[in-house]
Amino acid sequence: MRVVISGYYGYHNVGDEAILKSIITALRSQDANIEIVVLSNDIEYTKKTYNVEAINRWNILQIYNELRKSDGLISGGGSLLQDATSNRPIKYYTFIMKISKLVKKPVFIYAQGVGPISDNLNKKITKKSFEKADYITLRDKESIDLVKSIGVTKSIDLVPDPVMGFSIDRFESNICDKYEGDYISISVRDWDKAKTDFLKKVAKACDDIIENGYNVVFLPMHGRHDYETSRKVSDMMNNDCDIFPHESSIEEKILCIKKSKLMIGMRLHALIFAASANTPMIGISYDPKIDSFLNLVNQLCIGSVDDNWSGDDLSHKALIMLKNYEYERSKVIEESKELKIVAKQTAIKAIEIFKK
Repeated sequence: MRVVISGYYGYHNVGDEAILKSIITALRSQDANIEIVVLSNDIEYTKKTYNVEAINRWNILQIYNELRKSDGLISGGGSLLQDATSNRPIKYYTFIMKISKLVKKPVFIYAQGVGPISDNLNKKITKKSFEKADYITLRDKESIDLVKSIGVTKSIDLVPDPVMGFSIDRFESNICDKYEGDYISISVRDWDKAKTDFLKKVAKACDDIIENGYNVVFLPMHGRHDYETSRKVSDMMNNDCDIFPHESSIEEKILCIKKSKLMIGMRLHALIFAASANTPMIGISYDPKIDSFLNLVNQLCIGSVDDNWSGDDLSHKALIMLKNYEYERSKVIEESKELKIVAKQTAIKAIEIFKK
């Protein structure tokens, strides 16, 4: 069997790369001989990292030829179909699906999060692509509601994010060994749409947490972009903190979260990593997908970047959770247990579709 995978890959965003790794691992667990071709922005990196074939995601002729040779297309996961950033993602990803249908190959939408979609034309494009897909799996109820609201009538399965199926028991790294004592991990990102200086609130909370005997380690999820934001927050602080190497691997970043007592995160996959590692978490929301996931695993959201919470509010909540660490950890274990099992089953459904 030969499948093509389309998504936001080869941009060195740890969340999206973790999705890709999870999908590949899940597929290979069902079919050790499966041939996988990934549409990537960094071909050599993708080939080397995942031991797959990779082609330029912008080379339409090559994509057309690969899809002709394949047994089908996997589109996802992640938040591919949204127009919050621009109209380009919806146009690009639905065009890839269109090529697959043009060469009469099945399309499997794999654990995607959809939205927001504001433009009416984008809604029509998305509806048409979903109606022609052979199987649709989405990762949250809000995405399903949105897709149904734009007129999609096909059956849709609700499944966990692929990263929830990531097995982390055998990960090893000594990077975290240099962090002495108990620490919390922090994942921040820039968000130029924010109307408040939420990063300053995070800095105040981190100072309070350090003054109560814990260390703080910032974890850049999107390479140098998040490193610079982490550095910005650390420069606002009165106390010393650490910043995890931004070029470190997915496994090393998950281990950093696993060994921490608490994750305070903006990036969705920092929070998903925390659930996978059974680490309690507090989310800071800039997108409905953050709220959806925190609700799914019954974990705290301090509010959106523009809500009226303070650094004192955040540190107060964090310190209460740290004081009750064993109870908070047991909650995460219980809430994420079933999700970890179900996440691995999406690959089974995909292979069944491609075998038809």
